[in-house]
Amino acid sequence: MAKTIIKIILGVGIALFIVTFAIAVPILFKPFYYWNIKWLDMPENSGFSEETIKTAYDDMIDYLVYGEQFKTGDLPHSEESISHFEDVKKLFSLNFWVLGISAVCIILIFTLVKTKKLSLNSNKHTTAFYSALGLIGFFAAIGIWGAIDFSSLFDAFHRLFFYGKANWVFYNDLEIISILPEELWRNFSILVLSIIIIFVTIIFVHDYLRRKRTLN
Repeated sequence: MAKTIIKIILGVGIALFIVTFAIAVPILFKPFYYWNIKWLDMPENSGFSEETIKTAYDDMIDYLVYGEQFKTGDLPHSEESISHFEDVKKLFSLNFWVLGISAVCIILIFTLVKTKKLSLNSNKHTTAFYSALGLIGFFAAIGIWGAIDFSSLFDAFHRLFFYGKANWVFYNDLEIISILPEELWRNFSILVLSIIIIFVTIIFVHDYLRRKRTLN
């Protein structure tokens, strides 16, 4: 019974680590946004220079991740946008906390296994395999939804995570909207899904090789 509970904790921890790590990458890796400035022709579409766009984005990320004073560079912002970014900051913080806690759980359990204080050996699939299987099923459905109608997925995401609020629609902040277009979030989503797929592939390959060695 205890081993089953530990396996469940490990499985959930692995799934949460993969998802939160994948989400953290586009948040922390600013160059991905910089590349999108060119890919999406933001200077042409927004009317702002590349440097102005970068500064505004850097200020927003510095607020959301590092707790700096809220700014949007030379771009104006309304009270609605400030309120929304306060909510986003809470979600970012939650993501990083879950990432850290899941990482600690995984390291702790694997340390116990490595030092032979805990045994999770099995000729069947690993716990990570089942975590990866669950992730690939869930995100395959999300990916198909996004490929068919990303706008409805984008809308559903905001209605779920900002339930009961309408401040995520920046009617009075066209300048901010112009440097955070829907296509940007599509590309961020593709990056997140790609990272998850890489993790899942590594887990599947490792599980296959492990079972092959065990069976031989």
